[in-house]
Amino acid sequence: SAAEFRITLSSLKKTMISIIVPVYKTEKFLRQCLDSILQQTFNDWEMWIVDDGSPDNSPAICDEYAAKDKRIKVIHQNNQGTAMAKNNAIRKCNGDMVYFVDSDDWLEPDALASLADTMQKTNADMVVYEHIVEEEKKSVIKGNNDGSVTILNREETLWKIFTNEMPSYLWLTLFKREIISLFPDMRSFEDHGTFFSWASNARTTAYLSRALYHYRMNPDSLLHKPVKNHNLLMYKAINIRMSVIKEKHLFPDRQEECKAIYVNSVIKVAKDIARSPISYAEKLKSVEEVSEELRNMPIDYSRLNAKQRLRAYLLKHHLPFFIRFNSATSIFVKKH
Repeated sequence: SAAEFRITLSSLKKTMISIIVPVYKTEKFLRQCLDSILQQTFNDWEMWIVDDGSPDNSPAICDEYAAKDKRIKVIHQNNQGTAMAKNNAIRKCNGDMVYFVDSDDWLEPDALASLADTMQKTNADMVVYEHIVEEEKKSVIKGNNDGSVTILNREETLWKIFTNEMPSYLWLTLFKREIISLFPDMRSFEDHGTFFSWASNARTTAYLSRALYHYRMNPDSLLHKPVKNHNLLMYKAINIRMSVIKEKHLFPDRQEECKAIYVNSVIKVAKDIARSPISYAEKLKSVEEVSEELRNMPIDYSRLNAKQRLRAYLLKHHLPFFIRFNSATSIFVKKH
């Protein structure tokens, strides 16, 4: 009947997912990614593929898929980085939910159905789930993959993200449209700060213990070929998290613990800079930049282990020695 038809249309509109796929030099894997979306058991979606000035055959593949399915739209842009690519799609998307897919990965056939169903049943603002790491010769499930659903409030979710107990990957989350915003202009690590910021807008998060996403260990991907100043961008992402904590008065009973986590994060970035293949002058300038706030901060050294205490002290008082100490210790670090 007409009434039933209206109800069906209404429910479809409420469940619509906007899928955002930034594309750059992934012609080898792009078809597998896009086919896995076309093969979803859940059909109420639109896809925004953003060709970020890719110099290979990826743009033609994007257009080919758009020509065969009207739900697929392509944006071609000059190379601006993945954050700006995602922003251009966010500005145009129409769904009540937003979902990000990396163009060298692929989905299980019921991924969207499972995520949309979980979001609707729990009324959560975010659904976080599990994944499978696809290495060259083996697949590794990350998580229990037992089908359980856990509901977390905002504080619980944010603490798990802040302590890295919950991964902050956009591609592991279905978001309600109203909790997301545009990305800062960053060439890498845009997920790290932005995910935390978006999660702070979510009243509840559903954690679905199902491995629905295949993450390809692709040596050509951006994360495996860091962009220039990537350590400084990581520092910027850490500070985005800290500014959200301050602005929203989060974790009032855990301020010292927060500070210790922040100090450890800054030490790691500074250590990575000291061990990077750049000149001593560049190292000094960068370490100076990332340690500025830390140098003006009272530190509770009792919350740090012995090595971190030494590093924190050197960062605060002896930057040249910090660089030499960490450059020297890097020869003992096992390379993975």
